[in-house]
Amino acid sequence: MSEPTSCCRVSDAYCDRCELLVGLGGLHVTGVVRDDGGGLVVTVESAPEVMGCHTCGVVAHGHGRVEVDLVDAPAMGRPVRVRWRKRRWVCPEPACPVGSFVEQDEDVAAPRGRLTVRACRWAISQLRTEHASVNGIRRQLGCGWRTVWDAIRPILAASDSDPARFEGVTILGVDEHVWHHVSTKPVEEGGRGPKELTGMVDLSRDSQGRVRGPAPGPGPRTVRGDLQDLAC
Repeated sequence: MSEPTSCCRVSDAYCDRCELLVGLGGLHVTGVVRDDGGGLVVTVESAPEVMGCHTCGVVAHGHGRVEVDLVDAPAMGRPVRVRWRKRRWVCPEPACPVGSFVEQDEDVAAPRGRLTVRACRWAISQLRTEHASVNGIRRQLGCGWRTVWDAIRPILAASDSDPARFEGVTILGVDEHVWHHVSTKPVEEGGRGPKELTGMVDLSRDSQGRVRGPAPGPGPRTVRGDLQDLAC
């Protein structure tokens, strides 16, 4: 065979096939390596483009890139890290209070987030449909328990406050169990709060096992209050 069979052409162009495989819209794959633990590190970047300051609108000057590592959903049985080479810009307008700013894309990751958006979705799906624990999820992601929980907790809280999640529910199950065996100090003091947890589960025949967010503690008073809230 006279032509190379590599999917990546030997040029400065980005590889469409690599980008299709990685699936981060707007970001281009520039490299993939295996780390010391056997995980994959995928380096991505956006293509150069004109950028205006988000505050004053003046065209900003490019000021290099900064690398940010994000925990991504597992792929091919391995933990994955996305190494995002974020573009940095400087606003040339002296009166602008911004100075410099860094590229953001909330479809990829929340600002200052440590997990990608799809890693958060994957983790919540594991909790809801596979009955996984946060500890089991963090092992698959190759990161810490707190890293996972801090990323998905706001999403679960937002879902918990949305009354639409109860639409179509005809059978509601209640489950109480002990969810941890460490410090019962408040989370604000470094503990994990009460050991006991009361959960409500949609047991409707046509449901997908949607789990209602955990209530902070056991007992009929908590359950009765939650059911009264549903009846209102």
